[in-house]
Amino acid sequence: MIKLFAFLKRKPALSHEAFCEYWQAVHAPVVLGAQPLARYVRRYVQNHAIMDPAISGFPVADFDGVAELWLENVEDLTAVLESPSYRDVIAPSIDRIADRAGTIVVAAEESVQFDRGFGDVKFIGLSRRPAGMTHDEWCRYWIEVHGPLAHGVSEFTRYYGKYVHNYVIPIESASAVGVDDYDGIVEEWLPSVEDFATCLAEPRYLEIVRPDELKFVDIARSRFVLATEHVITG
Repeated sequence: MIKLFAFLKRKPALSHEAFCEYWQAVHAPVVLGAQPLARYVRRYVQNHAIMDPAISGFPVADFDGVAELWLENVEDLTAVLESPSYRDVIAPSIDRIADRAGTIVVAAEESVQFDRGFGDVKFIGLSRRPAGMTHDEWCRYWIEVHGPLAHGVSEFTRYYGKYVHNYVIPIESASAVGVDDYDGIVEEWLPSVEDFATCLAEPRYLEIVRPDELKFVDIARSRFVLATEHVITG
């Protein structure tokens, strides 16, 4: 399954609350009613950012939300992005509230690692590899080394109700960035902000998982969001 992510930042004149209200109440119905999105999009989720979660040492990016659209394949994604409906209806609607210059659009291939069926808070990490590592090497390290290592630390993974890898893929779209900019998007569901903070302070996380994260993620050039998930359709 292919996913289109849009990391959105509100226009300066808007409050975060006004952005979220318009995005869910006005923009979402526009998306659902547009063709060919109704034909190709299998699932649509809005993630509303939790502003200033006050977690020590956690570098929250200044996004107000992250949109996710699920499609069957790259061809369907291209058909949506090149459609008059996207250009003339969807884009102008989101442009009313989002700062286009501050928006990051990424396509990725989804791989669900596990799903235990719980979690009201969602961590979304848009990751970049360090210098000297290729995109393919980065993905392979995440799949073959870091993923199994993290899964094996129960003191860390017990907090997660769901854990998803998304591997960034190149697409032909003027609006999207590709593998030269970002490499992957991790999604992790937790019961609460407090549980996420406790997870990050776990001794076994700090001893085993965190040092390995630093081997393949350039933290300073990556972006991180805590959010609440709102399923629009699918």
